[in-house]
Amino acid sequence: MFVSYAMNVAQMISISVAAYVLGLPLTYENLWYYVIILMVGVLLFSPFNYRYSRIILLYWLSPGLNYDPEKAKNQPQKQDGV
Repeated sequence: MFVSYAMNVAQMISISVAAYVLGLPLTYENLWYYVIILMVGVLLFSPFNYRYSRIILLYWLSPGLNYDPEKAKNQPQKQDGV
């Protein structure tokens, strides 16, 4: 969750800087243009953020967390609800 939040913040900053560099001045009149551009960017990048934030969290931020097949064998089996 924290990783996807950080990725969203970084993407929003980069999208707003790109919009400013491409000629959209940051004024009160253009505020809604920035909001719309940022929301579209967040929606377009949401699958990317979801996928790669989980990868970053699992493999970079908690590398000691591994699958243990012995623990899986000792777990009771789930039965389908009756």
